[in-house]
Amino acid sequence: MKKLLFWLSRKINYPVVSPQVLQVSLTYRCNLRCRMCTLVNLHPQEEELSTGQVIHLIEEAIKYKIPEILFTGGEHFLREDIFEICRYVCKRGARSVITTNGTLINERIAGQIMGLGKTHIHFSIDGLEKTNDYFRGEGAFKKAAQAIELLIKGRSNKPGISLGIACTVMNENTHELLDIVKFADEIGVDVVNFQPVAEDNARFLNEKLPFSWVKKQNIPFLIQQIKNIRKYTPKHVFIYEEPHLELLIPYYENKLTRRDWICFGGFKTAFICFEKRKPLLYSCDGICGKLDEVSLKQAWRSKEAYKLRLHSKNCKNLCMQSCYSKEISQSLVNLLKFYFKNKR
Repeated sequence: MKKLLFWLSRKINYPVVSPQVLQVSLTYRCNLRCRMCTLVNLHPQEEELSTGQVIHLIEEAIKYKIPEILFTGGEHFLREDIFEICRYVCKRGARSVITTNGTLINERIAGQIMGLGKTHIHFSIDGLEKTNDYFRGEGAFKKAAQAIELLIKGRSNKPGISLGIACTVMNENTHELLDIVKFADEIGVDVVNFQPVAEDNARFLNEKLPFSWVKKQNIPFLIQQIKNIRKYTPKHVFIYEEPHLELLIPYYENKLTRRDWICFGGFKTAFICFEKRKPLLYSCDGICGKLDEVSLKQAWRSKEAYKLRLHSKNCKNLCMQSCYSKEISQSLVNLLKFYFKNKR
């Protein structure tokens, strides 16, 4: 029913169902300086939202029946209150998701993660050691792998803790996508997702092609890697496909159309950023609510949000990001296929 309501919401350009995810930017501080990132130090520490402000946003999300709170940044383990915040999410019955580069997770932090409850730790890893370290700095891969091993060891009696790897498909890693899946499978990671590089991860709408866009000569490697992944039978890991892997090919060939992929910007994920300690609800083309003045639900249903949804609906610059992707709800045909498949 929710999948159908997402389809209907996009059809009428009004949210008749609450968002699936509240995504909160907790910090833009980071201990790494990744080549492809433009977010680091976007706003200084003194502008970050306080613990109380974040907990208020979580409470608003719970009232609005949003089941998942995703924390993004920045590196969250630089915030001393990250565990207090995540414990509150779990206490209120939602699931917390922490995105991390993994390099700060030691035995002490791993132990604290084990006490959080229903939590997913999502590691940003963009290749095996040499490739990942090219993007993120020497030693980043080993530290992340050690962190995953610590968490896998510690969660043996903590079924609520799950682990994932997010890999951005770029020109430099097209030859090792299957290797990333195998690494995740062998080490005991629960889920892997592949996403395309955005033109700018602070703003999607620049005209210039982004850093590490997959070049024409590497498209055959990408095609072959996707075929290899299709042939691979995982022992443990699940490949989360939002978007569908094969769509990466027309995306990097600049041939993707709105018939291939439909944007659910303004429906699937509610994004919270901050400026000068003020929480703001935003979409990819602007702010639609000052959350110290109106509630999350009011901002999500506002006239400003309506206008931003129209922009997303008519956007020609398709970013194909997971947070905007909801393949089953793209059409009634997809919904019917899903229904009859699960009915069996």
